[in-house]
Amino acid sequence: MLRVAVIALLACAALCVVPARADDVSAAQRRAALELLNAVASGEAQALADAVHPDERDRVRASLLVKLRDEASRNDDTLRGRFFGTARPLAEIERLTSADFCTVLLKRTFWRGRPFEDVKGLSAVRDGDLVHVLVKGRQAKDRGKTEVLASVTLLPYGKEWKAAWPSEIAAQLEDLESNRGRTTPSGAAAPTASRSTAKNPPGVLTLLDAAEKALVENRCDVYYREHLSPNFRKTQSSRVLDTLIASCRRSIANRELLIAALRIVRPAAPNFEAGGTRAVYDVSGQGLPFDRFALEQVGDRWYVAE
Repeated sequence: MLRVAVIALLACAALCVVPARADDVSAAQRRAALELLNAVASGEAQALADAVHPDERDRVRASLLVKLRDEASRNDDTLRGRFFGTARPLAEIERLTSADFCTVLLKRTFWRGRPFEDVKGLSAVRDGDLVHVLVKGRQAKDRGKTEVLASVTLLPYGKEWKAAWPSEIAAQLEDLESNRGRTTPSGAAAPTASRSTAKNPPGVLTLLDAAEKALVENRCDVYYREHLSPNFRKTQSSRVLDTLIASCRRSIANRELLIAALRIVRPAAPNFEAGGTRAVYDVSGQGLPFDRFALEQVGDRWYVAE
């Protein structure tokens, strides 16, 4: 009798265990998924940041700022250099909005996808506050007939939905934080075997040292009149040159930016152009407002090209 009762109890338990069933994907969820997938396909970091839920952007910003501030209190800049470039000061990073903050981070990661005209919802699985949706993307007619499966994690956004911070992006940023391997930034060309391995010649190092010394001592007239290329100075009126010097003297931020550029290129490998008289450096991703920095040789001396 006891055996029969146990069997009956187990049978009842088995019937009561109902597997979790996925919900249908709503129209609002399809719109949010399509927004994120097309942002990924665009290759534009700003578009991808805009497609992410504002609360997620705030969370990412707040979490990383805690680490950056802790690092700064120890006179370290390792993480700041990896995420924003050593030339960008913490004070400037703190002023970035969450959207701009995340845009910078996204430029440090790699992501790609296909653009879709529409998506068909297949299933939506709840995971706490998150909802993981599986969709089938329909491409434009000129891109083929194949419908592509994709998954997007969403969060409620009023009556609508917005994408959560993509887990693949989060994983890549963790790799960057821990210095695990190298991530090719979105839109960046992959490294090639022809990448320059040339070293800075003694004349370049002499220029970099002298130019940095002038800026550190706030001798902006020396920097602009002695270390800036005479070819460039010829293209500028004396009034423009005086304005540059005055701006340099007034603004420590401007001087620090120039000093940072000089320090970044010092150990870097230049690409030599114009018969070896022009040294061009790739300074992208270093927190500078420009991606290239150039020096040029005039006679037997090297100068900052522009």
